[in-house]
Amino acid sequence: MLHELHISNLALMDDVTIGFGAGLNVISGATGAGKSLIITALDFILGTKATTEIIKNGEKETTVSGLFQINNDVIAKEINKICGASIGSEILLQRTLDTAGRSRCRINSEPITVTMLKEIGEILVNIHGQHEHESLLQTSNQLFLLDEFGGLSELRGQFSELHQNMTEKRRRSEALKTAQESRRQQIELFKFRIVEIDKAELKPGELEELERERKILINAEKIHNIVSASYNALYESEDSILQRLKVVIRDMQSATNLDDNINKIWESCRQSLYQLEEVASGLSHYIDSFDFNPQRLEQIEARLYAIQRLKTKYGSTVEDILAYRNELEKKLSELSKESDELNNIDNELQSLLTELEGIGKRLSEARSLAAVRLAKLVETELSELGMVHGRFGIHFPQEDYMTPYGYDKVEFLISPNPGEEMKPLRKIASGGEISRIMLALKHRLAQADRTPVLVFDEIDANVGSRMGKIIGEKLYDIARARQVICITHLPQIASCADHQLKVQKIIRDGGTYTIVEKVSGSARLEEIAEMIQGTEKTETTRKQAKEMLKNSNRNL
Repeated sequence: MLHELHISNLALMDDVTIGFGAGLNVISGATGAGKSLIITALDFILGTKATTEIIKNGEKETTVSGLFQINNDVIAKEINKICGASIGSEILLQRTLDTAGRSRCRINSEPITVTMLKEIGEILVNIHGQHEHESLLQTSNQLFLLDEFGGLSELRGQFSELHQNMTEKRRRSEALKTAQESRRQQIELFKFRIVEIDKAELKPGELEELERERKILINAEKIHNIVSASYNALYESEDSILQRLKVVIRDMQSATNLDDNINKIWESCRQSLYQLEEVASGLSHYIDSFDFNPQRLEQIEARLYAIQRLKTKYGSTVEDILAYRNELEKKLSELSKESDELNNIDNELQSLLTELEGIGKRLSEARSLAAVRLAKLVETELSELGMVHGRFGIHFPQEDYMTPYGYDKVEFLISPNPGEEMKPLRKIASGGEISRIMLALKHRLAQADRTPVLVFDEIDANVGSRMGKIIGEKLYDIARARQVICITHLPQIASCADHQLKVQKIIRDGGTYTIVEKVSGSARLEEIAEMIQGTEKTETTRKQAKEMLKNSNRNL
């Protein structure tokens, strides 16, 4: 339950602390006093989107804190799961919003995100506002109300999850099928290119080696002539370099006998002779082994042309071509996987559809049973709420279609008066009838709702004072199982409350402020009398107020 709500600098509330008790808590006050600010504060502390407009003029930020007592182990575990830690049986939620739009949220002084705050809020509090009167006319909301009554929300969630999964797989399947022809063409193209490259049997470094060999073969005659001339000059001619060098060595040897300083020079000449003889031998061997093969040149030219052709198509070097070939192989593997994926998805879709149909059938059957029970209970409630001859029904239009929520479409039907045909609620119900039907539904749904705090924001809208007593008793009945907070303008409802809070505006230091105070005893009697008559209270209205409290067993 919600023990306490502290509001700081929110609109006209500068520093307000509101204490709530177990059972039915009623909030009353004149129109415009600021009752709706309490709902705004609750929405804020429960993670609803908020703007800086709620901050009190002249202040830098607004802060709302809520102290909750958790007595349900299941709810405590759900909150612990959201927070990732044990939070205990008493939790303090706090949220601050500054004028720059920055929001800070905490639970027991530990920071949390707004998303986490919203998830926790949805577990702790359920706010039923005036807008629900209009939402009741929407068939999608009618379906959710039926599921809530029948305890089918979890089963519907399973169906929705499967439906979403199936929708995503269908999109993927359609995308794969749409690209199937393109994929087939790509596979054929990639395979052709891989075969073309593989057929060439390229080797890294091959291009450089071929170009070197080609250069030699093209210049073969020139090379042969140069080498032959060099060999002749060095060795073969009568006046060859080697012959002349031998004469030099012989002459210098005789000189070494005359001067030892010439030994080193003579030795260098001898070494040169040996080196030049090796050069001559190398040139001779090169000439003997030289073999110009025109056919080999043709082969090289053909090979270079083939490689150049592949370079034009697939890469600037042999290494680039081979890398491109490996990339093609990877893409080919991916495309093949997509083909396999398409087959697998089609099989999965069939399996999902079978499972979906099974859950959908269970959901439809359960909804039919829940609809019969809910219709009877609502008719009983409507009778107690003054629609004695009113008939209520739930129709399932026979339409062959699937939604994320099952195979069913729901239409609430109503016949307010005897002899009238049952027609869709959205077409014929008046504001007062909708309010009573909403209350009837909420009374029954609250018994299945495990949310510890239920808030009703003027659930009595469009309802006359004659029905106030019955509505108050309904709310009181709901409050036996959980805490109920209700904003009302009807004294008949206020008199049924376990606790009553009064909201009013005051002028202080030239400013307007909204305050909230708990009223009991004579103060509560005066408030209920004012709700009956207005500020012009009389002894008669006080007697009426006292009678209301007495009839509701709320004796002063």
